[in-house]
Amino acid sequence: MYCLYFVFVVLALPYISKPCIAKAEQPHIVLIFVDDLGWNDVEWHNPDIKMPVLSKLAADGVIFNQSYTHPTCTPSRAAMMTGMYPFRTGNQHQMIFNLHPSGVPLEFKLLPEKLKEVGYFTHMVGKWHLGFCKEEYLPTSRGFDSHYGLWTLGVGHYDKMNGVLSPSEGYDFRDNIGVVPKSDEYLTLMLAERAEHIINGHYNKHPLFLQFTMDIPAKHLEIPDTFEALYCDIEDERTRKFYGKLSLMDHVIGRVVDALKAREMWDDTVLMFIGDNGALASQAGSNYPFRGIAGTLFEGATRVPSLIHGSMLRETGYVNNELWNLVDLHRTILALAGAESGSMCELDGMNMWDTFSKGKKSPREEHVYNIDDDPISPGAAIRIGDYKLITGHPDLLYPYRDISLTDGWYNYGDPPASGLPSTDQEANAPPPLNVEYLFNVVVDPSEKNNIADQHPDIVQNLRDRLDEHRKLLIPPVNQTTELAGDAANYCGVWSPGWC
Repeated sequence: MYCLYFVFVVLALPYISKPCIAKAEQPHIVLIFVDDLGWNDVEWHNPDIKMPVLSKLAADGVIFNQSYTHPTCTPSRAAMMTGMYPFRTGNQHQMIFNLHPSGVPLEFKLLPEKLKEVGYFTHMVGKWHLGFCKEEYLPTSRGFDSHYGLWTLGVGHYDKMNGVLSPSEGYDFRDNIGVVPKSDEYLTLMLAERAEHIINGHYNKHPLFLQFTMDIPAKHLEIPDTFEALYCDIEDERTRKFYGKLSLMDHVIGRVVDALKAREMWDDTVLMFIGDNGALASQAGSNYPFRGIAGTLFEGATRVPSLIHGSMLRETGYVNNELWNLVDLHRTILALAGAESGSMCELDGMNMWDTFSKGKKSPREEHVYNIDDDPISPGAAIRIGDYKLITGHPDLLYPYRDISLTDGWYNYGDPPASGLPSTDQEANAPPPLNVEYLFNVVVDPSEKNNIADQHPDIVQNLRDRLDEHRKLLIPPVNQTTELAGDAANYCGVWSPGWC
């Protein structure tokens, strides 16, 4: 295939369509969504990490102790964008890899589309990872006025290259649909600059929704020397670099906060911060004291740090222990924006604003971690009250990594084989074993004691509830490998137009 694409950088901020007149009480909403952040990777859980900005936001806002996501990138993003569990949109199986001809199905209206209907300007900076094989799947086709960042699961922070489970590497850095010229600038700092540009250019008569989906801490241990030097007393290189990335993340969030303050938007802003799933121990991220890593059904993959800050909060400066799920952000943000309506009864997400802002009891009593009935590696998990059931196999990335390395308790520096998917590991991976775990995650949050044999009645009740949810399950989107999408066919750039 011959190569034809336009390389351009959009210098003026694009506002694709003028929204309707906004309500005066609508807040600006900044959602900071970070990649592969472990429970122990924030200063309020680990004082060895230097995070002055986030720690101040946490102290002045609300820290959450029971905020849940889904095991991997795409399912979490799909849940937040649609307000529905991933198994109801077909996004439950692993994640979208580069050569998968799919995305979030187009019949689902995404969060930014709904926000535009009530007057918001909507912008996204950072990682998309919800499909790019055709333009209809792209963020600027699904409600965002602009997007600056990457479409795939992750890239090198300097070279912006990605070759995961692909015959060749490809470049992935976009300004809307244009390709950003290659440079040796650090990606996260480039994203921060664009976020500042959006805030500085925002028309203040309308509310802003800015989704900053950071590419860090994530999967590549590359960090500017200045931030690594903050931890020069740490001997282990992986930990030193990873901690440097966490402080860089904090620095970038500080730049966003400063920009909002300079525009006199801060007092009218609700800022939400949450990870998309737990850490990869292979990169020195830590889910301690929870079990498992990203891509599993254990708490370490799905229970993540989060906070909220804003003058609209009525109770602040405490740790909130109420249960909620990433899927709830969809409906909560819509409620904040004045878009709540009875027509959203089909959503799985609940409005958590009273829980977030006033500390009231959460309306959520259960959390579905995932339901994936893949014939090779099925896995499902649900929590109701204090009890959690896992059935099938707890590792959802089989056969792309060594399963024996994922069923344990992790701190720093575990083997790289437990990290990114790799075809090199497929031949050596043992077959998955069907299991049945029951944990009381309140008294045993580290999931060390399987009590399934002692409580067959609880196991059966949770199984029955999973089966109720299964009635709404739809088959996964198409995740066959299509070599037509190889970046080599598009001048080495991951591009749409092949599905």
